[in-house]
Amino acid sequence: MIALLLGLLGGTSFAQQSDMAAAVKRVSRFTAQDIPSVQRKSERGDPQAQFMLGLAYSMGAGVKPDPAEAFRWMSSSAKAGHMLAQNELGSMYASGEGVSQNDQEALEWFRKAAQQGYSDAQFNLGTCYLLGSGADRNMETAAHWFLKAAEQGNASAADTLGRMSLFGDGVPASEEAAAKWFRLAAEAGLPQGEYDFANLYRHGQGVPKDLAAAIHWLTKAAEQGKAEAQTNLGSMLCDGEGVARNCEQGIRWLRKGAEQGDSEGQNSLGHRYLTGQCVPKNAKTAFDWVLKAAEKGMAEAEITIAAMYREGNGVDQNLSSAVSWYTKAAEQGNASAQFSLAVMYAEGQGIPRDLVLAYQWLLIAQDRGQADPQFRTLLKNELTVEQRKAAQEGAADWLARHQ
Repeated sequence: MIALLLGLLGGTSFAQQSDMAAAVKRVSRFTAQDIPSVQRKSERGDPQAQFMLGLAYSMGAGVKPDPAEAFRWMSSSAKAGHMLAQNELGSMYASGEGVSQNDQEALEWFRKAAQQGYSDAQFNLGTCYLLGSGADRNMETAAHWFLKAAEQGNASAADTLGRMSLFGDGVPASEEAAAKWFRLAAEAGLPQGEYDFANLYRHGQGVPKDLAAAIHWLTKAAEQGKAEAQTNLGSMLCDGEGVARNCEQGIRWLRKGAEQGDSEGQNSLGHRYLTGQCVPKNAKTAFDWVLKAAEKGMAEAEITIAAMYREGNGVDQNLSSAVSWYTKAAEQGNASAQFSLAVMYAEGQGIPRDLVLAYQWLLIAQDRGQADPQFRTLLKNELTVEQRKAAQEGAADWLARHQ
């Protein structure tokens, strides 16, 4: 170990590397016997040793973890121009690890490392501009730095640039460019890139529609634990989309995604138990899974839970709970929930009868495309002129606030 350590500290080959993973791997081998030598070199001002010592304190490799000491040595190395240390120092300022959190300082240290050509720092700097962290949000500047990193093969930067290309954020909108960058990220083995590239094939964006290719890339991402990929793969297998229908495998992947907390997976699995598609029908199990998605704010799931409470399906009937869940979905702009809420207010189901609110929600639902002229006429005829005016003003105010 001592010989290995001295080899690492001598010469310039390792210092010239921009591979943080290699540095972490080497420092992770440190024992308590290795630290004094690194400490002496660090105290003599060796930036590489300072970087490694800072990393050791950060990781707890050969020493007790100490964020303050990690910051001290990483700062010394960064100020001497060590680009890996500069990037790590930026991360420390961004997270508040060993130092007071400071987005502006984080950005400046990322910039120093990025200007030396370190792709991870270029990605981090691009992310700062993308999020408006430490500087005003600037999509063009973000894209500039993502491009520099992606051209060096940085998979995360390529994937981000792919999404920016897909939606025209900071770069011209181009599905073909998105496909180019997603392919780079996917072929580098990045799960998010594999998932994004699969979706292009699934929908024929920037590449010819190819469901077999979509299955291929979704499988790769799913096997790496990407929950959204597990959900999509499970749905395609259950539905026989682009592949022979396989309920056993489909449900297995859907369950994996759902158990990781993916709301789409939870909702999809729940609906299959509700309808008996690929699994035995079980309303109680359906309710339990869909509820998990509803509690994350998924409007489609909120409507299902509301309907199940309303009907007493898979759960004890509770009309007030149904109103509560319909309200959550209605406030998100779901026209179906808005209409159902109008009916419940009109009939006094689970809530005191209120024709003004019923008419208000009916008008909002109608604006969103959910119309029932007969119900509207019946409801309107029960209202006074003043009540209709109040409902119309309430609807107009809601719509104005939810543009």
